[in-house]
Parts: sequence; C-alpha cells; structure tokens
Amino acid sequence: MRSLLSDHGHYVESFRLFLENSTEHQCMLEFIEKKLPGIISSIGNGRSTINILSVGGGAGEIDLQILKKVQAKYPGVIIYNDVIEPSVEQIINYKG
Repeated sequence: MRSLLSDHGHYVESFRLFLENSTEHQCMLEFIEKKLPGIISSIGNGRSTINILSVGGGAGEIDLQILKKVQAKYPGVIIYNDVIEPSVEQIINYKG
C-alpha cells in the first residue's frame, strides 16, 4: 500500500475520489448556510482582525465560502487565513 504522505499525486487522486463518493462538501455547504452565521456573529465584534485556521483545507473551495461569509459579516476587518494542508498541489490551487 502506498503512503499518501509520500506520494502527493496519489494523495490528490485519493482525495478527488473521496469527494466524488461522499457528501462531505454538500454537508459543509449546508453547515455554512445554516449554522455558520450564528457562529460568525460571536467571533468578530469589536475586533480589527480575525484569525482563521484551516486544517486540511484542500484546494480551498469550502474555505472560500466560509471566508466570504466572515467578510460579509465584518466588512473592513482584516482576515488572516492560515492553512495546514499536506499536499503541495492543493496548496498551489488554494493560493490560485
């Protein structure tokens, strides 16, 4: 069995197959629409910056949706977004 940590191409392909065969993104989008607004309301009041940590952010599709919601709630507030992602290819896509 190949290690996903040492073979980035295999990691990306495995993640793609996971997304195709799961409802993970649909569940996350439902969470973003239904639950996240209440959470966001409690994090930024009176702050000049908001720090967001993404763990396993992939190429950033879901993170982008979250960041848009935070930015809409707190326009003008600086948002720092740090990402932990083991795939170099995914990080490149994230930054793109």
